[in-house]
Amino acid sequence: MKEPKHELKEQLENVLKSIWLKVYEEKTKAIASNYDEQLINELLSKKYVFIENGEIKLSEEGERVARKVVRLHRLAERLLSDVLGISEHNTEISACLFEHVLSEEVEEAICTLLGHPAICPHGRRIPKGECCLEGASQIRRLIFKLSELNPGDEGEVKYLVADEPVLQKILTLGMLPGKRFRIIRVFPAYVVQLGNTNFAIDKTIADTIYALKI
Repeated sequence: MKEPKHELKEQLENVLKSIWLKVYEEKTKAIASNYDEQLINELLSKKYVFIENGEIKLSEEGERVARKVVRLHRLAERLLSDVLGISEHNTEISACLFEHVLSEEVEEAICTLLGHPAICPHGRRIPKGECCLEGASQIRRLIFKLSELNPGDEGEVKYLVADEPVLQKILTLGMLPGKRFRIIRVFPAYVVQLGNTNFAIDKTIADTIYALKI
């Protein structure tokens, strides 16, 4: 059973996350009357938020905490989906729990392990952390861009980060999430073996394919 203090911390972080999502992703306003008055008063006392004309706004510290919670949630989704193969529904539920308990050290370890992913399994951006900006790589990575693999390496496509025209081309080749492939050659083009078929792609496309290295 959770301690009351820990429950309150989760509730406050959930409100901060909701405000952050509304303001920075949905590009709308967070109206104070839509939230629990007791929780808002608690956030006001901690100086995480302030209110102007009925609209809740994040302070610098409140924005930092909210951004961190969003980042942890989406990193947890990525880990559960890419490495553990958890279903989308269960990924969301588990990530909601993980976002409140992951330490900064664990956060950086997961991010580095996954190759500093830019998006979550639902296609939403993952806010960058210090490890992303520094390009930390002390921990052995599992997720790589196809362009980072070498001849003989095998991988499983996990996700694609591309605009619509490039995405359609990749899908036409059959490089769908879950498909296994082998790198035959990397120069002058990337030659990929997918099943019984070999095909060549350039670096632009190889940069958009993220795979779990087998």
